[in-house]
Order: sequence, then C-alpha cells, then structure tokens
Amino acid sequence: MVKSLNKYFILFIIIIACSGGGESPTDSGDDNGGDNTNPYELPNAVDYGLSNQVEIVTWNIRQFPQHSSTKDYVKNLMQKWNADIYFFQEMRSESELISMVDTMPNYSYVFDEESGNLGFALVYKNQYVTFNSKNELWADTPNNDDGDSDYANNASYQFADRPPMENYVTWSDGTKTINLYLIGIHYKCCGDDSYNANDTGDETTRRHHASLLLTDYILNNRANDNVIVLGDFNNVGSQSITNPTLSPFTDQDNFDSASNFKLTDLSVLQGPASGYSWQGWSSSYSAAHLDHIIINQTMFTLDATSTSSVISLPNETGISNNNVDGKISDHQPVMYRFYP
Repeated sequence: MVKSLNKYFILFIIIIACSGGGESPTDSGDDNGGDNTNPYELPNAVDYGLSNQVEIVTWNIRQFPQHSSTKDYVKNLMQKWNADIYFFQEMRSESELISMVDTMPNYSYVFDEESGNLGFALVYKNQYVTFNSKNELWADTPNNDDGDSDYANNASYQFADRPPMENYVTWSDGTKTINLYLIGIHYKCCGDDSYNANDTGDETTRRHHASLLLTDYILNNRANDNVIVLGDFNNVGSQSITNPTLSPFTDQDNFDSASNFKLTDLSVLQGPASGYSWQGWSSSYSAAHLDHIIINQTMFTLDATSTSSVISLPNETGISNNNVDGKISDHQPVMYRFYP
C-alpha cells in the first residue's frame, strides 16, 4: 500500500513539473521577458486624430495577413492612430481584411478589382469621409512587354498589373468640406535606379514610365481637383528627387511636370536612413524610403498647415524589428495630415 502511494505521489510531482514548461496562450513570442500582458494594447501608439484635420495613411502591409497575429496588431494600431483614411497595398486576402474592418464600426472599406492577390484597399472613417466612386486607371490595357517605345499602349504592364486605384471621396467635419481624388499605386519592385528607355522590361524603366503616365493623367484630367497620389513607389537606389521613379513628380530642373506636384515627405527622403519607411529588416537591400504621399498644385495652399511623417512600428508596438517584420509588415506607414 505504501509503495502504491509513493508511486502515485511521484507521478503527481512529474505532472506538476511538466505542466509549467508550456507556452501560455497570451505569450506573444516577442522576447518580453516573461511579461504576459496583452501585446495588442499598444500603450506607445499615438492618437493622431483631430476632428478638424484630415489624416491620411499609406501602408504596404506585406501579403496581409502574413501572420496569425497580423490582424490584431493592424486593427489596434488603426484604432489607436484614429486616422480618417487608410490606403493599403498587398491585400492577399480581402476576406481577412473584411472580417477585421467589420469589427471596427467606425470604418468602411473599398477594394480594387484588378490587382489580383496583392491588391489595394481603402479604409475610411464613416464620421468624416463619404466614398463617392472609384476608377482603376488603365485597367483595360495589356499587361505584357511589347518591346516598343509606346509605354501608354501597355500601361498596365508599367504598373506591374496593379492599375492605379483612383478613389473620389468627400471629407467633411460639418463645418468644412473638401473633395479629394486619392490615387493609390504600387509600382514594380526591385532592380536599381538606372533608367534605360531601350530596355522596356527593366524595373526602373517601368516605374519611370508609370510616373510619366500618372503626371500626364493628372495634369490633363484633374488639373482643377485636389489630388493625392500615395502608395509604394519602390524607388530603390539613390534616395533623391532625381531617382527616375520619382523624378516626373519631383525634379523641376528636368521635368516640367514636377512644378505641379509636391512630395509631402521630402524631408524624410532627404533625411537619415533610420527614418525611412522601409528598413530592410530581413532583406539584402539597403534601407530606402519607398512609400510616399504626393499632392498636386491645387493642394499647395493646404500644405502650409500639413505634417508628414513615417510612423515607427517598433516604437508604436513595443516589439522588436524582427517581430514587426515577421508579424506585421516590412514597410512602415507614412502619414500626411492637413487642415482643410
């Protein structure tokens, strides 16, 4: 009888000892030293929302959602930031974004229809923003390299089969009202910053042609409208206004069109690499400021009251660079705020 009791007692001790070795359900794996507080409370995240100010955020959320915790992080960050308009790139799953926004009663969403499994989504605050319509530019053009010098006849190819998503919206706080055309883009990735007009398949050549197409479209079709171009321009290489990807919008010495546009985040582009939107946490590429918000001349007077910045995800979330990269995105958002 004593031997039996000893046997059960030893078994009980083994079970108790083993039960302490598992991962708790609230363990986020963020190297937080055993602190099992809710990782999605995000006490460092800033509330940017003001009732008389327009807040616009562009964000490439890599292959959303790339991790089981991505939706929780993104939802809580969006609600903390409290912005009026979010424009997302790389929407791998529309249903996942829908299920997330459906739990955010203050927001609604619109998707593109032409960009496949890495598409666009516009998410906006119902209190201030009315969605009027959308137009996917050049969606009816071929997505193939035809090898000729006419880059307009295969414009979709220049945009990497992600036709720009033009969203016509109205913002109003009940006192002031402004109509906006938000043209969202996601240019071809990779390559370098060398433009070669004779190499029609080159990544930089395609990006440069995409910018030429956009500047021409806006100048000829939206000259009297308030236009904001935003998204991932993928301007690798030299981080300057002469980079061929940006130059039609930024280089006034060589492009007449550039006098009609302003890169709102120019100070970031010309600042230290530590402030860029893309840090290359898990890449062999150097850090680069790939994500931009560009306004047209009609909005220049409004820009006098504006602020533009990159939102540091490691600071806002309190988790490591590697965890931001693996659980949220390799891009950091860019925010533009102005008073209408």
